[in-house]
Amino acid sequence: MSTPALADAEQPAATDTNKHRRHPGIDFAALVGGEGWRRLAPDIRRRFSEHPAPDRPIRYAGTMHKVECSRPGLALAWLCRLIGTPFTPYRGRYVPVSITLHHHGEGSVRWERDYRYPGRRPLRVTSVKRSEAGTGLVECVGFGLGMRLAVFEANGELHFLSLRYFFTLGRRRIPLPRLLTPGTAHVIHADLGHGRFRFAMTFHHDWLGTLFHQDGVFHQEPGATQ
Repeated sequence: MSTPALADAEQPAATDTNKHRRHPGIDFAALVGGEGWRRLAPDIRRRFSEHPAPDRPIRYAGTMHKVECSRPGLALAWLCRLIGTPFTPYRGRYVPVSITLHHHGEGSVRWERDYRYPGRRPLRVTSVKRSEAGTGLVECVGFGLGMRLAVFEANGELHFLSLRYFFTLGRRRIPLPRLLTPGTAHVIHADLGHGRFRFAMTFHHDWLGTLFHQDGVFHQEPGATQ
């Protein structure tokens, strides 16, 4: 990832006027920055310019070719079930997964990933992304835990990179020590053409190494939006 890409992410840019917009949502064009936004594939810009309406979610379906986690990652995933399920506590190959985006208030979207492991009940991972003035993009899970994210373009792909984890207590956000977090989160959204995209997610801890890695291919479900 290059310094110019991150610099672009810090620059404001006018949002695309997109006929698919149904409700004010996260302005990814502004978060990425004008130059970086224009370098993204048109289908990536379209996906991240569409916003779910209160009564109409956006749905994607596909397969996670890899769902990997280390032993420390598995232990963390099971521990986190006490506060919800921010991580899937199972490994797998070619796991069917659906992704649903729900309207969650202006400038906020709830993301749900449903994993269907053979022989197990479906498992749902949920988080909320929201855009905040002066902060940028944040992603929150249960019990006040969240992280601040950089959003930028690199190599024609859209990247999300964690900057700081925090715990919310009332109106205060308390930064968490780096070593007491799952590590640096890095998500890549890459266009594959023909309506398909690659989703890759990695959490890498400074001491424990890579805790989680997932990689899959998805497409928007027909009729999910107009």
